[in-house]
Amino acid sequence: MRRASLIAAALLVALGIAGVARAEVEQQGGVIVNFDGRITPRSLPRTGLAPVAVSVDSTFKSADGSDPPLQLQTISIGINRAGKIFDRGLPTCRVRKIQPTTIKAARRICGAAIVGSGHVRVRVHFANQPPFTFKGPLLVFHAKRHAGNRRLLAQVYGQRPPSAFVLNFTVVKTHGEFGTVIKTSLPEVARKWAYVTHFDMRLRRTYTYAGKRHSFVSAGCAAPAGFPGAVYPFARSNFGFAGGKHVITTLVRDCRVR
Repeated sequence: MRRASLIAAALLVALGIAGVARAEVEQQGGVIVNFDGRITPRSLPRTGLAPVAVSVDSTFKSADGSDPPLQLQTISIGINRAGKIFDRGLPTCRVRKIQPTTIKAARRICGAAIVGSGHVRVRVHFANQPPFTFKGPLLVFHAKRHAGNRRLLAQVYGQRPPSAFVLNFTVVKTHGEFGTVIKTSLPEVARKWAYVTHFDMRLRRTYTYAGKRHSFVSAGCAAPAGFPGAVYPFARSNFGFAGGKHVITTLVRDCRVR
């Protein structure tokens, strides 16, 4: 069944009718989620792996325009099991080194551990103060494993007003279609005032270990022989909101054999 599905998907690519490079929009329980993502480059080897960048992009808003929107509290993003992570020999960073600090200082302190970057936008509601929007870049650092799982630290910094916090991501290996799951929770202290309205992250890093070049993320395009490409389920997101509400979306993407 799996091979038959792959052949059918590859045929769609061959005919040029895949049409899968679009974001998914889902509305549930008063919240609208726009989820997008991709692997670049799209042209990859039929067998073996090549260095890639993995990008995810998500936006959250109230269906009725209310402010603040329903609070995003957990993020879980599963990436297709064809994508592989390699981190042997990669330096690590610790939260206490980059919290609190500026992006510039974080680069100086833990630059060797950077594996990605991105942005966040947060609607901030403090008691007895008018609400405002916090925008800031984020840096993603490779961190020491915990309980056998890989970890990533996403440091967020905003200049107006000056503020910083760190999202602690756990990278879990599973046996399903989405074999790598990256997940985090909004820190308890931030749940008193932070309402995330946008989050994007791009993972990409190449480095030298034991005399060889390695990529933090690698992938291939496993199209059947004779087909120029394939369609595959790229990512599945599970966003958890206050009150126990969850919005789940799946992205389908295509690749080309180079």
